[in-house]
Amino acid sequence: MKRITLSIAIRTAVLLAFLLLTACSQPGASPGAPVKSSGESTTPKTLLVYTAAGLRKPVEEIGAAFYAKMGIKVTYSFGGAAELNSQILLTGQGDIYLPGDREELKPIREKNLVDWEKDVVYHTPVLAVPKGNPAGLKTLADLARPGVKLALGDPRANPIGKVADQVLERQGLLEKVNKNVLVRTPTVNELVVYLTTGQAQAAIIWEENYQAVKDKLDLVSVPELAPHIKTVPVVVLSCSKEKTLARQLAEFVVSPAANAIWAKWGYRPIAK
Repeated sequence: MKRITLSIAIRTAVLLAFLLLTACSQPGASPGAPVKSSGESTTPKTLLVYTAAGLRKPVEEIGAAFYAKMGIKVTYSFGGAAELNSQILLTGQGDIYLPGDREELKPIREKNLVDWEKDVVYHTPVLAVPKGNPAGLKTLADLARPGVKLALGDPRANPIGKVADQVLERQGLLEKVNKNVLVRTPTVNELVVYLTTGQAQAAIIWEENYQAVKDKLDLVSVPELAPHIKTVPVVVLSCSKEKTLARQLAEFVVSPAANAIWAKWGYRPIAK
């Protein structure tokens, strides 16, 4: 079956065009933002947060809580690590960055764009299958069985794709498994879509993404994935024009109030 390849370049170009078009306009308020009175400023401070697509739900909720507390609006750019890194490097704009794994900060560090950082939560890889496990998969080696339909992350675009390839390669399975891969996606959210719509029979995703759709998916115990837990950091970008406010938001992301939100969505906050 012909493998589908999604274009990171096209996605990045569209997102960059959006950022440039909206750079001089006022973004919308965070969800749940209170209405300002006529006597308050009509141009409140706004922070731009780059976030791995798989972190969307908790990050949006944390942003809304920060707005409710501080009155500072938060806007977002969601995507895979490769496209988010490209946006930051090409535009030189933005305040906060939450990639899916701290290893994805390498190109940002090389350009001295990390002003402050702290580890936030763990990212745990799991093997997910549609409810009932219709393909009867029990081990990692089963992914190489003829006829199994797989969706995996693009290792050039996101951490989960890199994890999948590393694990499969170490087990001597990558070449065989690649024959069953229908699609390599730039974000983990798209892997979840392939699973929940029945287009794929298995995918390696983050455990946290499973939590939101566990009524539609099951997990297969795969001990080989256990050593590959990743760490999500929060970074204040040195290109930020609002470093003081950006630092306040970054510290809020690792606060007890935010940790409760992370835990609600199935993440394990890193002990402070």
